[in-house]
Amino acid sequence: MKYTDEHLDEAVKNNIFTDEQVGQFRRHILNSGKQVSKPLKVLYYLGGLLIISAMTWLMQNSWISFGPRGISFISALYFAAFLIAGYFVFFKKNMELAGGLLFSIPIAVTPLFVFSILQVFDFWEYGWKFNDFFIWIRGRWIILEISTILAAIPILLKTKFPFHVFLISVALWFFSMDIVAVMGQTHSLSWTERAFITRIFGCCMIAAGYFADFKFKKDYSFWLYLFGLMTLFSGLSAFFNHDISGFIWLGIVSVLMILFSLFINRNVILVFGAIGLIQFLSRLSWEFFRGSVFFPFSITLIGLLLISLGIFFQKNRNYINENVIKKLPKFILDLRPKKI
Repeated sequence: MKYTDEHLDEAVKNNIFTDEQVGQFRRHILNSGKQVSKPLKVLYYLGGLLIISAMTWLMQNSWISFGPRGISFISALYFAAFLIAGYFVFFKKNMELAGGLLFSIPIAVTPLFVFSILQVFDFWEYGWKFNDFFIWIRGRWIILEISTILAAIPILLKTKFPFHVFLISVALWFFSMDIVAVMGQTHSLSWTERAFITRIFGCCMIAAGYFADFKFKKDYSFWLYLFGLMTLFSGLSAFFNHDISGFIWLGIVSVLMILFSLFINRNVILVFGAIGLIQFLSRLSWEFFRGSVFFPFSITLIGLLLISLGIFFQKNRNYINENVIKKLPKFILDLRPKKI
């Protein structure tokens, strides 16, 4: 379990630690060079994601201006430069977060490099654009996805930086759809088929995150849970708001995710479960009060209900953990990650 500043302040108020002890602990963590403040984390991730965006789905105009040969040279330069920069910052300067994000750029730029090289040799049919990689299902895209995974694995093994798992997950998600197109010998998938694949993939990622909670000391599971939940709930909600069976499944899965989050003590799962439950309750309210003057009031009531539930869980989380979860049979408790 990770401890926050609020936990330490509360420990001081309850006379568990003194102000001096907490101050010495904080100075020790800061001097170790491994602790990065939340504003710095946001800054690092924003910078890294901006560079990744620039070299992926924002490449449309640059592709037209530089052409395949120019883009292949630029992407190769990005790959090599950020690989060297990442190595220097990560291993020489011992700045894990900044260096790990620099290492993420070569992974993200790999599909662009491979696409541009193959474009030079006329591998792609006329009219294929790199931006279509993020939109359309095409069997040949699996070359880009496999290349990205092959580039990411040695970097992940060398750095053990958890965010790289997220990038691999994205490539695997794209691969899961494109490989179905190859197997089905089709150039497109219906939205229903995409939703089904997305839901299955999301469940697999959540299962992988649960496994990683037991297997690894590093927190790879957070990124696996995050991407798994993103894909699972997009498959349930974004594609199936018009379908009553998918709508009911959204409500059931949301409640199960909230209970699962309490069991394994993962806030990221709780957040997505709550978002799904909001969608479910809002849709339920719409079905019953559509066109009624009471619709805004029903939404207000749902909001108050969710706030009340939040207050209840906040006040009783320790009680639930000590008197409900920890009194479950041992074979069920053995299913909880040991990090808790």
